[in-house]
Amino acid sequence: MYSRGRVLRFTAVMATVVLALTGFSSGHKSSGRHKSSHSHRDSDGGGGCSSSRQDHDSYTPSRSTSTRRASVLQDGTAVLVSCATKATPYATVEVSNPNSRRATFEVEFAFQDATGRALNSVVKQISVPARGTSNVQVKASGSLLAKVDHCRVEPEADRVG
Repeated sequence: MYSRGRVLRFTAVMATVVLALTGFSSGHKSSGRHKSSHSHRDSDGGGGCSSSRQDHDSYTPSRSTSTRRASVLQDGTAVLVSCATKATPYATVEVSNPNSRRATFEVEFAFQDATGRALNSVVKQISVPARGTSNVQVKASGSLLAKVDHCRVEPEADRVG
């Protein structure tokens, strides 16, 4: 006859085998969310909860995955419209947004002297409507304005966030 310890060990081993076969993993930390078990289709190989209400024949990506993919934005472009002059003491840069939603971009701008040396470098942020353009102005102070020969803008406007 089997001892009580052997029966308990056998039960524990069988429970572990059943859980392993159904997709549960003891090394997986749960975030408290219910996740269907599709380890044969997911690259993470993680387990999940099992429920009789789940449909294991069709796979639908989770909401967070599709939201993450949709939130990827492209960088914009920046074009120098005009450099600062004594008559107009600011430079104007036009920023274009290629995305289908409003986005904020960083524009790198520099006032330069006749030798090409940067007198003042500025990074400005600007919000641009979907598939639109917006202008940002960079002011040159009086003492700086006397030395400015030309302006330079980075053609790629980096998206923020």
